[in-house]
Amino acid sequence: MSKKNVEWEWKKLGDVCEVIAGQSPKGSSYNNNEEGMEFHQGKKSFGKTIIESSGVWTSEITKIASPEDILISVRAPVGPVNFTDRQLCIGRGLAAIRAKHIDKKYLYLFLVYNESNMTSKTGAVFDSISRNDIINFEIPIPPLDEQERIVKVLDDAFEKIDTIKTTVETNLQNAKDLFQTTLKKLFREISKDNHELLKNVAIDFSRGKSKHRPRNDKKLFGGNYPFIQTGDIRNSGKYLIEYTDTYNEFGLSQSKLWPKGTLCITIAANIAETTILTIPCCFPDSVIGFIPNENRTTVDYVFYVLQFFKSELQILGKGAAQDNLNLATFEKMTFPFPPLPIQKQIVAKLDSLSEKVKQLESNYKQILANCDELKKALLKQAFEGML
Repeated sequence: MSKKNVEWEWKKLGDVCEVIAGQSPKGSSYNNNEEGMEFHQGKKSFGKTIIESSGVWTSEITKIASPEDILISVRAPVGPVNFTDRQLCIGRGLAAIRAKHIDKKYLYLFLVYNESNMTSKTGAVFDSISRNDIINFEIPIPPLDEQERIVKVLDDAFEKIDTIKTTVETNLQNAKDLFQTTLKKLFREISKDNHELLKNVAIDFSRGKSKHRPRNDKKLFGGNYPFIQTGDIRNSGKYLIEYTDTYNEFGLSQSKLWPKGTLCITIAANIAETTILTIPCCFPDSVIGFIPNENRTTVDYVFYVLQFFKSELQILGKGAAQDNLNLATFEKMTFPFPPLPIQKQIVAKLDSLSEKVKQLESNYKQILANCDELKKALLKQAFEGML
């Protein structure tokens, strides 16, 4: 806070508001037929500024948050806040902060600014905070008219920033949609002709191996052979570059090392996710490995074909307990394989567009990040008395 702001005081939150610690009712009181009061255990239903419906009610009312109270998450993650516009029952993961001698929006913005600074009584950023931690947290208090001025300045600035963010987010989605639209257009033009089974255009089309049980046995890991699973493939994009686990010699002996350039296709949990290996890797039987016959197709073309058919494959793999698409089902499906020169033209178009879309996405994400940083900078100025 600037020394010029002599009328500002530092006070504890407990001096300017009431803090109600949540208390969880018995689990047997929970229901979804609106019996009793809407219940929130933690921040799961936090919205942008106002908490959304949890869809859970309790017939055993413990601690109540009133309309216009600020709800703060007191268990990991600690610090996020939301207003409530209705009466709620709150559990152990929340506390309600009720403004008494302070502008409630000023208090809310201060808590947003200090979200990452909420600490336990030990002084360390912790995975939970108590009611005492909250009431002893210090806040700068300017005169009420100055609080209202700060709120108005921040609200006006944030409204403009949010307008920019909305436009950028729309442009970001449009960029993603452009690629999908082009992908669909290209394959719809050829999808009726020259269909083949994947195994007919491959030199290897088979499931990965991980014979040892249990699969997470520590004896398998900690060597020089990258080991990937369905989650790694889902998160990788077109090319797999990063991995977290490795097999040792024993792990490799019960698996198979697939070469660089293999197309990986998930058939369990995450259906029809695909990536191309940039390094030799092992993977379990929840993943199919595809190595193309280069006289018939390319790994890049098959990657894009499966992107086009992804939703259809996911529907085929829907299950009651866990999604699963067995190899036999996959082997019976046919896919369009026009002459190799046409395949390469399609890949060239999609690769070029993909790079342009990635660059646009990167630019838009940077703008969004800049907007968030600008908000933080404005909050910092506000609560240091420099706004």
